[in-house]
Amino acid sequence: MNCIQNRVRFLAVVALMALFSVAEGPARAEGVKRVAPAFTLASRFPGGEGASGLGAWEERVPGIESVTLKSSADGADQRAMFFDSGASGKRPLLVVLHSWSTDWRQNIGIPYAMFAAQNDWVFVHPDFRGPYLRPEAAASDLAAQDILDAITYAKQRGHVDETRIYLAGFSGGGMTALAMAGRHPELWAGVVAWAPVYDIPDWYTYNRKGFPRRHYARFIEGVCGGAPRPGTRAHSECSRRSPSALLSRAKQAGVPIYVATGIRDDIVPPRHSISAFNDLADPADRVGDDVLAKLLAPTATRRVSKTSSDDIYERAGAPSHLTRTSGSATLVLFEGGHDVVFDAGLAWLRDKRRAAKTP
Repeated sequence: MNCIQNRVRFLAVVALMALFSVAEGPARAEGVKRVAPAFTLASRFPGGEGASGLGAWEERVPGIESVTLKSSADGADQRAMFFDSGASGKRPLLVVLHSWSTDWRQNIGIPYAMFAAQNDWVFVHPDFRGPYLRPEAAASDLAAQDILDAITYAKQRGHVDETRIYLAGFSGGGMTALAMAGRHPELWAGVVAWAPVYDIPDWYTYNRKGFPRRHYARFIEGVCGGAPRPGTRAHSECSRRSPSALLSRAKQAGVPIYVATGIRDDIVPPRHSISAFNDLADPADRVGDDVLAKLLAPTATRRVSKTSSDDIYERAGAPSHLTRTSGSATLVLFEGGHDVVFDAGLAWLRDKRRAAKTP
């Protein structure tokens, strides 16, 4: 009996380790290692999206540093998590942006840092004016410059391959990642946006009407300088910061962009991700208004395609129900809510390269 019990305990431990390990992905880029242990979904990270603090970073990513950067725009101090092994030779840079309600210490950025450390990439997780609750934050001009300053800092500290600078963000961080793709399309070899806000005034209306007890509407008013109702200065201010106003430049430049969201997300409705993809896609490839409703219908028969990327979602327990690529843009709609499938985004971006500048 004891032998059987011990074997059951052993198998349970193995299963738990498998649950929290990052899948390697069938198409590994040269020099990219398997990352373990990490976390397949943000919702499975201890504490979830809201967990924050330096201790978890230092525990899971030996060598990670908390650094202070000086803004080149207004001289303000901005914090960041930074990793560089000090190795010689040009290496990729992974820039990861925190989400709407938190800051540079947000713990769901840790799996990205673990990946960077395992594969000897340079990594930076900047603050860019902290939670999105005042005009200086939320894809403002100052916040955009903070992100650029973080890249400059990483180049000064590490040997960065400028053809392999990657950007990733979730929710509000996904929004800012898409905004930066439009503001500075010349920088990025690949941009990954999970459940991004596409249009801030539209998201304000969604929260104000549907979820008035959530803090997001109040935060948006703080960012916009008031309620962003049509015809107001607040509406104009937050519209200009939104990906809806900026993605045309990213499309024109051919920036590789990956947008993904859970079909049951009630924080940022999936139509925001669909709209972002449709801005980037050729007209014939755009996702129709009826697609999401069909996927959510009680009688829906959701098909899981068997491409290598979709297999990662399947193994994470969040099967992909729609994957569509048009030009340089990819959209994934997966089973789940407001979440991140870390290894799917990493598998997509890790072999991307931006064309080197000609002298």
